Amino acid sequence: MSGKSQAQPAPRAPAARAPARPGPRPSAPAIRTVTLVAGEPGSTALDTAYDLMTALGGEGPRLQVVLGSGGERAVADVLRSRGVDMGIVTTADLKQAEAPGSGVVYIAKLHNVELHLLARRDVADLTDLDGRGVNLGESGSSTQQLARRLLQQLGIRVTEANLGPAEAAARLRGGEPEAIAASFFLTGKPAAHYAGLTEADGLHFLPIPYEPGLGDIVYPANLGRADYPGLIKAEAGIDTVAVSAVLVAFAWPETSERYRQLAAFTAALFSGFDRMRAPGRHPKWREVNLAASLPDWRRFKPAQQALDRLASAAGPGPAAGSAVAGASR
Repeated sequence: MSGKSQAQPAPRAPAARAPARPGPRPSAPAIRTVTLVAGEPGSTALDTAYDLMTALGGEGPRLQVVLGSGGERAVADVLRSRGVDMGIVTTADLKQAEAPGSGVVYIAKLHNVELHLLARRDVADLTDLDGRGVNLGESGSSTQQLARRLLQQLGIRVTEANLGPAEAAARLRGGEPEAIAASFFLTGKPAAHYAGLTEADGLHFLPIPYEPGLGDIVYPANLGRADYPGLIKAEAGIDTVAVSAVLVAFAWPETSERYRQLAAFTAALFSGFDRMRAPGRHPKWREVNLAASLPDWRRFKPAQQALDRLASAAGPGPAAGSAVAGASR
């Protein structure tokens, strides 16, 4: 045998490991969501809905806001549209649309919404509108319902136009043949649509008298100089009428998941209500008294329970500055 050592084979490099297969992904938690329909465009209802969405975003289920048509159709959306849990409507909508106990409950009576009547300078009084073109708001809207009732009560006949508030204001300022003499809009004061208008535009608000024949859901109200300094100069302001905005919900069965989500949202609203009155929110929140009742309508059971807890925590005496104090009628 030769003394020469034999060459040894080179050691084999270890085989590269295949990357580990990822394990199964943990199931994502179900997103808890409640849906609120609010309209009509430009109304206080949308501002209210946005405040609810942003102020309560960290508590309870996520709020999803859907633009609606307003009026009694908002009640129909709550009753019949798939996926809609709540709506912001007016007491006029409720009276027009359905009888109490028909599948809608209310969470809270909110603030008042005032009827605005913007007119050309040559229109001095409501009676001057007889026989002229007047915008009564979009077809089916809360504005249309209340304006029609008012004009009928006063015996004033007009040629009805159905426009949104922005288009109506443009026609009021213009001189085209299809121009209108005045325009109604039911919304909470101060309304952003009128913020940039002044008497130099040839426009002003007409006073609207309170008529007992309008029914017990209509209240006397006032548009003040501070609300619209460019259009109202009188210290006493302008008389008008108002109805109430209401947060309503579908009457889901108590054993359903949708009911539990609504209950969680309601608890977050009542416990966190002070945030709704924070600077930057709509000034109408300062009018809200969550304890205000809506005669002949049934309150959502978790809302009543939340009120009972607040009243128990407050003890005897007025609850000034809390969720159960406000100026809404």
